[in-house]
Amino acid sequence: MVAILVIVITVVVALFILGGAAWFAWDSDKRVKKFARSTDLIPGKPGRAPVEWTSATSREALLHRRVRYAIADVHANPAIPHDQDLVAARDRLDDAVFDLDDKLIAAAELADEDEKSARFDAAETAILVLEELPRKLWEAPKQTQLTDLEKVTSALAAA
Repeated sequence: MVAILVIVITVVVALFILGGAAWFAWDSDKRVKKFARSTDLIPGKPGRAPVEWTSATSREALLHRRVRYAIADVHANPAIPHDQDLVAARDRLDDAVFDLDDKLIAAAELADEDEKSARFDAAETAILVLEELPRKLWEAPKQTQLTDLEKVTSALAAA
C-alpha cells in the first residue's frame, strides 16, 4: 500500500513539473514571437523603421533587428530598474539607440552605395559594442555598470 502511494505521489509530482516546464516553454515562445513581430525598437517603445524590417533580409533590416535584440537584453537585466542612476544611464542609452536606428533608416535611403556601405559598417561596429553590453552588466558593481552604459552610449552616438 505504501509503495502504491509513493508511486502515485511521484507520478503526480512528475506531471506537475512537466506541466510547469511546458507552460514556461510555451509562454516564453509566445513572448519572443510577439516581440519579433512588433515594431518596438525598445520593449514598449515603437521604433521609426519600416514595418518590413521586422522580417526583411536586407543589411539595414538585419542591423536594425540586432539593435532591437541587444537593447532588449539590456532591459531584461533585473538589477537596473532598482537604481535611479542606472535607469537614467539606460534612458540615455535608449536615446542613443533611437538615434542609431534613425541613422540606419537614413543610410538605407542613400543612393550612393559606397556611402551607404560605409555608414552601415560604422553602425555595425557600434552594434557589436551594444551586443556585448548585456553580458558586462550582469552582476557587475554599480559603478562598472554606469561606466559601461556610458561607454556604449558614446559608441552609439559616434556611429
